[in-house]
Amino acid sequence: MRDPLVTAALLLATLGAFVAPRPAAADDVTIPAAGTSPALTGYLARPAALPAPAVLVLPTCAGLRTLERTAADDLAAHGFVALALDTNTPQGSANTCAFVVKAVTAADSYAISTLTWLAAQPYVKSDQLGLLGFSQGGIVALDLDDPWTECGPTTYAPGQRQTAVQRCPPMRRPLPRGVRAVVAYYPGCSQRLPAVYAPLQIFDGDADDWIAFAPCQALTQSATAAGKSVQITTYPGATHFFNEPANAPRTYLGHTLRYDPAAAADAEAKTMAFFAQQLR
Repeated sequence: MRDPLVTAALLLATLGAFVAPRPAAADDVTIPAAGTSPALTGYLARPAALPAPAVLVLPTCAGLRTLERTAADDLAAHGFVALALDTNTPQGSANTCAFVVKAVTAADSYAISTLTWLAAQPYVKSDQLGLLGFSQGGIVALDLDDPWTECGPTTYAPGQRQTAVQRCPPMRRPLPRGVRAVVAYYPGCSQRLPAVYAPLQIFDGDADDWIAFAPCQALTQSATAAGKSVQITTYPGATHFFNEPANAPRTYLGHTLRYDPAAAADAEAKTMAFFAQQLR
């Protein structure tokens, strides 16, 4: 029997396909420089009822776009403060797909400093924080939940499938205080511990020719065996970026991208239900 929370969230996601939910307030914001992290910018969406749990949305290697802003709006419409972070501009590039490993290392630091800033805002319940990441952002989310330090290679050849990267020994920093739920869409899961400090949800597709999905299944199995809370949904026939409506079937950097509306609606419903369960 389907979880009633998932059923309710799926209904909301289906309705949202006809009437896009809107946040009570949304603004572009600047996160002040802190420590080694420069000043950062992002898109902040807030619900009407505050203070509220908050979710940090981490973008793909293509940067902060409609996908992440829409995710923030949807989260706010479901009662969460949501901050979609620009992790590319501080690195001097609008697109980091050619050097994703190097970009992830920087974005890890940006995410940590942004979570600290977000938790300090009076409209946020600082002990009820979540992470939502897409592709490169999913890797960053996993890095915080299952800490590693990325190292070489720092470049990526178009058309090459990412199955593993060379990594330094694990960076045993604690998960930032207050983070209680992590969602990663089509991330790279190879060579994880698995530590998995906060409950984790993964969404990917078995037709993804950009990042291999099998390592995420292996991570789920090993983490579950270790008593961790990890769930994965792998959609048959779904590609990388399966939840991006702009993706009519096309090739990008040598990879097939195709929007899958059924998989996208199901993943969104499960995402909202998961945050509702873990952050309230």
